[in-house]
Amino acid sequence: MSAPNPEGTPHELKPELSNCKKKEKKSKWPEQEARIRALTRAGHGALLAGQHQEALTNFQRAFVLASKAPRKSDSPVLRACAFNLGAAYVETGDPARGLELLLRAQPEQKAQGRGHGDQCFNVALAYHALGDLPQALAWYHRALGHYQPLGDRGQAQANMGACYQALGRPALAARCLQEASRAHAQAGRPRAAALALGDAAGCMLQSPQHGVGEVVRALEKSWRLAERSPEQGLLGHHYNDLGLSYAQLQLFPLAAEAFLQALPLCPGPGEEATVLRNLGMAHNALGNYRQARDFHQRAADLHGSVGQRWEQGRSFGSLAFALSQLGDHEAARDNYLHALQAAQDAGDTKGQWQACEGLGAAAARLGQHHQAVKYYKEALARCQKEPNSVRERLVAKLADAMRTHLARGGLAPLLSLTSAVGRPQVAGGACPAGTPARVGRGPAELQHRCSGGWEDHEVTEAEGSLKAPETSWLLQRLGRE
Repeated sequence: MSAPNPEGTPHELKPELSNCKKKEKKSKWPEQEARIRALTRAGHGALLAGQHQEALTNFQRAFVLASKAPRKSDSPVLRACAFNLGAAYVETGDPARGLELLLRAQPEQKAQGRGHGDQCFNVALAYHALGDLPQALAWYHRALGHYQPLGDRGQAQANMGACYQALGRPALAARCLQEASRAHAQAGRPRAAALALGDAAGCMLQSPQHGVGEVVRALEKSWRLAERSPEQGLLGHHYNDLGLSYAQLQLFPLAAEAFLQALPLCPGPGEEATVLRNLGMAHNALGNYRQARDFHQRAADLHGSVGQRWEQGRSFGSLAFALSQLGDHEAARDNYLHALQAAQDAGDTKGQWQACEGLGAAAARLGQHHQAVKYYKEALARCQKEPNSVRERLVAKLADAMRTHLARGGLAPLLSLTSAVGRPQVAGGACPAGTPARVGRGPAELQHRCSGGWEDHEVTEAEGSLKAPETSWLLQRLGRE
């Protein structure tokens, strides 16, 4: 869709136009102005109803009419129409075109008030969407200079936090998000306040300037704010996020409680499966393997019902670990096989070597040491891009399985170890025969936050260490607001 181009529209008066016709054109302006106002109201109504294309059409028509006004080109009506159309372009995913119109609509430097703050805010949104974060921050600061009510300041502060987070400055991001939370809370918006403070806690976890106690206090306050919100049905993502933060702090009882709070608020089976898998992870970490088994089984079933094969494979792997801890090694082996097949179907290389590692451990537990050797070799062959520590762990397990196999009369040559990994055997570090595979307790997937679903976060259940992927804060907030 092309933007209206008032400079190219044939609205200029010809020199020979008579004074009579000029007066006639001016006399029609009140009618045109009323039409512009009607189109503008219709555009705002369509935006509120989520009908973005209809809103864009109305704002375009209003802009074209305003550009034909018998006044100077920078009239207040034309600037207002440029602002509305520019904001609509940003909202509908065309920030470059929107920015051009928004800049055209800018008021004089000394202007004050909420309307001027909104103009600056929308310019900032356009720069933010275009990835020009320094310019976005500058315009958010200008918007804050115009806003007086704290409620207006909340979203600007939250978006500034998103910019600082994307720029790799989590301490500044946390500060902005805390200020956003205070502004929303004082404006009577507990849900927005809870979301901002939860995001602030996430930034604190990435910053060495914040201690564990400060993070925990922020999470507790965010939870209390969420409980005050009448919009409980929209807070499933938030409670899941709180659980992830508690898991990162290895506070697994609180993580499990937050995940349970999120469970009935899930909007669909895919999200429900995610929370069930997170609950299973938390209970695995707590040693509650029967509960973990039940949660992972339900998660695997739900992921399969909606065609989430990648996620289903990871659920099978975590389920297999819980079963191995309960002593049911045959069922563990079967679920590692399911995990391997799902990982192959989904092209999940990491899931494949993890499943093979688990199969090696299950085989060792069942006394099938030749199978353990086979699966550890497969795991090594599939983990070429993993860190050396992963390969060294697998080498040690393979060496241990081979020694046990030979001691019991097996014929597998020790030389196959070097050929399998392409490096000499690592001295020491071999696990006792039958030690469960790390993959079973290992990277179970935690998910949360994104505009179409809940993004993956990994936690190694044995160590409780969470690795957060790089994500777009802007998309997260748009996905939840």
